[in-house]
Amino acid sequence: MLKKIFTLIISVVLLSSVNAGTARACTLTCDFSEYTATNAAIRSAVMPGWGQRWNEQKTKGWIVFGAFAATVFGAFYYLNKSESDYDSYKKLGARDSSYYDDYERDLNTSRIFGIAAVLIWAYAVVDAYIVADKKSQEYVYSKFNVDTYGKDGLMVTYKTRFNI
Repeated sequence: MLKKIFTLIISVVLLSSVNAGTARACTLTCDFSEYTATNAAIRSAVMPGWGQRWNEQKTKGWIVFGAFAATVFGAFYYLNKSESDYDSYKKLGARDSSYYDDYERDLNTSRIFGIAAVLIWAYAVVDAYIVADKKSQEYVYSKFNVDTYGKDGLMVTYKTRFNI
């Protein structure tokens, strides 16, 4: 599996550097600075909690990121532990060994943590999209504001959002 990934990366690098000195026929530019629901969802798809932070929900973003990180860590921890238990079971060679029970228990725990990580990731993407969609609708309506002051004054305000 690692060889396939490495080969894919090398192929992409080599193919992309073929026309390094000449103009490219195709250019892809992605701009994620505009406040849209899609941009918030993409941010959460890249790193759960980033979309919530983009939606100005700092606490929720940290909670989502922490829960995702904890479940991913738990999945890998119990997966490695189950592999160690299985190796111990194979070395012992006993058919009714408790190592196999430990292996099954740790593997099931790893699967539960993995499923929880995927669910948290999906929640982060959907939540970021829904919240940003609601906020962007409010944002569009209040982007321009025209106020009058008595008979001789008119003020036009324009709101924009900047976030790094």
